[in-house]
Amino acid sequence: MSSYRSLILGCGPRARAHAEVYPELERMELVAACDLDEERLEEFTTTYGIEGAYTDYETALREMEPDIVHVVTQPARRVWEAECAASAGVQAAIIEKPIAVLPSEMVGLALVRDESGMKMIVNCQRRYFPQFRDGHIRRVMLEEIGEVYLIRAGAKGNLMSMGPHMMDLLLQLLGDVAPESVWAMAYGIDETGYKAYHRAPEHTFAEYWFPGGIRVLFDCDTEALGTPDEENFWMHLHFDILGTKGRVYVTQNAGWWYQAEGMAEPVHGESSWDTQQRDGQRDFQQAVADWLDGGEPHLNRFDVAKNGFDSLTGALQSAYEGRRVDLPHSLTDAQWHELRERLISGDAG
Repeated sequence: MSSYRSLILGCGPRARAHAEVYPELERMELVAACDLDEERLEEFTTTYGIEGAYTDYETALREMEPDIVHVVTQPARRVWEAECAASAGVQAAIIEKPIAVLPSEMVGLALVRDESGMKMIVNCQRRYFPQFRDGHIRRVMLEEIGEVYLIRAGAKGNLMSMGPHMMDLLLQLLGDVAPESVWAMAYGIDETGYKAYHRAPEHTFAEYWFPGGIRVLFDCDTEALGTPDEENFWMHLHFDILGTKGRVYVTQNAGWWYQAEGMAEPVHGESSWDTQQRDGQRDFQQAVADWLDGGEPHLNRFDVAKNGFDSLTGALQSAYEGRRVDLPHSLTDAQWHELRERLISGDAG
């Protein structure tokens, strides 16, 4: 088995979660970091004992020759970042979510992947929490609660902040099949702070139709009901899964439980960002090296991430056209910009 050299591009808060698990990884060594902010770069490399410190990405790629690159920057130039990595011979790029914002960016990333063969993995690490990775919740859905017919999914965040995480887990729970159609409405936009880089309607409510007659109510909205008793904005993410013989309720940070016909009391399981996120990030990153060594395909590989992005973008197309649309979507950048202008002016989609 090979040993892999890694470089982190972007040394902000999210990069720390990537860096701090490296001492626990096998066959992976963090050899360099890159950031335009020299003070932040120095503090980061000193904290994590990283050898190479660079302010220029292409120079870092050329001189350090990494096998793996963590792209932990704002989602503005994903295609350029991937092109540079692929040109430098990088074997795998770990990209923070969202993998893209505009439809053309996903097309560009697919072209890079297809032409170079570089693996791309999106950092939706919740798939590596045990209740999702080991299939505990999905097994209950398949074996304990009859035929699933309705799922209510909710998060207090826009379509490109918490939306990618919620859609990623939804698709995993449903076996990574693509939805067939969507009808969505949207209004409002806030482009302050991080939302300037995660552009999306402030309020989106979508209904998805999945194979087998499963319908999903997808509420990605700063005014969504959210998770009961949860105070942290980023922790508001939950699923209410209804079957013909029972129900499963899953939260990101307050456990999960199910109850089926004949059960006097529900059965509870752990679901905790606070206690599971570090191990989830570690296992997510270790799985990259395992995949490069010929192991199982990564749970967050490009094709899976594209399915999630295309499902979210389909909701934007529906809001733009004001009708139910079949998937895969056909939204263009020009249409997305037109929708954005409507949202800015106060017109609902």
